Amino acid sequence: MIKMLVTDIDGTLLRYDCSCSEYMKNTILKLNKIGVKVVLASGRMFDGVYPVAEQFELNTPVICYQGAMVRDKDKVLWQASLKDDMIKDVLQTLKDENIHTHLYNDDILYVDDDNKQIMADYCNGRFVNYKVVEDLRNVQTNNVSKILGVIYDEEKLVDLVNRMSKKYKGRLTVVRSHKYYCEFTDINATKGVASDFLMDYWGFKKEEVMASGDQDNDIDLLLHAGVKVAMENASEGLKNVADYVCPSVNNDGLAHAIERYILCEQG
Repeated sequence: MIKMLVTDIDGTLLRYDCSCSEYMKNTILKLNKIGVKVVLASGRMFDGVYPVAEQFELNTPVICYQGAMVRDKDKVLWQASLKDDMIKDVLQTLKDENIHTHLYNDDILYVDDDNKQIMADYCNGRFVNYKVVEDLRNVQTNNVSKILGVIYDEEKLVDLVNRMSKKYKGRLTVVRSHKYYCEFTDINATKGVASDFLMDYWGFKKEEVMASGDQDNDIDLLLHAGVKVAMENASEGLKNVADYVCPSVNNDGLAHAIERYILCEQG
């Protein structure tokens, strides 16, 4: 019996315009009523995840910053921040390649390039505000959860992810989270590791957990779950590790997967 569902948000739970159907919402509400723990796991900042949790009437902790933080309202339960030397190195690398960069420090999003198109696309529907500084390399860092590089060219983005994964192998987690986003977090910060923390927190076994997602950054999450669900709109890499490929996010695929693997068990 599945006792915990850990799901990505964008492209999985919510459509790309950040909307969802009543069918999808009602399916999550059914899980709440029968006591299944529903956990949101996203690359979003906490301020971008928590309103979604409220929308679905969830009272569970959330996994944010690509797995770098597990937070229950105002209480941080687990965190893996980037080390200072890694912060400086990544910022310099992205600066040298003229890549639009986001720095997430103490729950504040900093940019030094206020590109209106990129920032509008990123903030739309995500409840995010940001602060513009002259140079990200001069920001006084305390708890940097992640760094994000944005490239509006998928071929170049794939090349960046491949090169950076090799460069920082064993030192950082580098993943593609969106067709335009490359994310850098601490080596211990993944959605799968954060999910494991909550499994231990509640005393659940792997086979009691279902995970769902749509991008390569969700591969680790699925590998840490007993039931692995990829959306029809998912990356090929994620589909390759999934037990089940459900319909697309626009066709409420996650709701169908929940009915197949969880609600059917409840009779």
